[in-house]
Amino acid sequence: MFQSYGIHGPVLGPVTGLVIDVILLSLAFWMLASPDMKKASNVLTFVTLITSVSLLRVVMTPLPNIQPVTVAALIIGAQLGARRGVAFAVLVTMISNFIIGDGIWTLYQAIGWSVVAIIGSSSKIIIDGQLQLNRTFGYAVICAFLFDIIVSLSVLGTVSLSGFMMYLLNGIPYDILHAVGNVTIAAWFGRWFSEAITKFQSMEEIEQKVVDGYVTRT
Repeated sequence: MFQSYGIHGPVLGPVTGLVIDVILLSLAFWMLASPDMKKASNVLTFVTLITSVSLLRVVMTPLPNIQPVTVAALIIGAQLGARRGVAFAVLVTMISNFIIGDGIWTLYQAIGWSVVAIIGSSSKIIIDGQLQLNRTFGYAVICAFLFDIIVSLSVLGTVSLSGFMMYLLNGIPYDILHAVGNVTIAAWFGRWFSEAITKFQSMEEIEQKVVDGYVTRT
């Protein structure tokens, strides 16, 4: 079901494309299967985040390898946890690629941004509810190169090992643009974006606060 298509990676047949889409959607909904996502306000907030970042990515497509999703996934992973971070990454990838263009790269992009969200969940870039910009800048640069490497794996099987290494070398200027774009986006919009989702608090956290308060009073 795969056909070689130069350095762009294998072309998906309709059945394979459908299978991948079903797997990604199933993963996203499984990650969202938590008690707090039953609240209409939380669902609305999450849908708004996904829609906004998806549209932003589409609008910024003409800019070479400027990926607003990377910083968004990093912050959402740090603030909302790995599960919702992965769900966000998968859904944004699928929605934006439906407009930009779908293919085998969708799978690798979803994996790449999911990894970024997981890294964000353990990065401690948010302390006492405040986004730590210097720490965020460092992670934003690392995640730019990591994401690009993961997405580059989509061409394996269509090029030789030497061709793959050359592909990576030729992509370094675009990797640098991705990193610079991440730092710029984090500097301009990082704290605003973090504060915009502050109220998206999980039921588990609320329940824990109730328990802690009860234990303290007793």
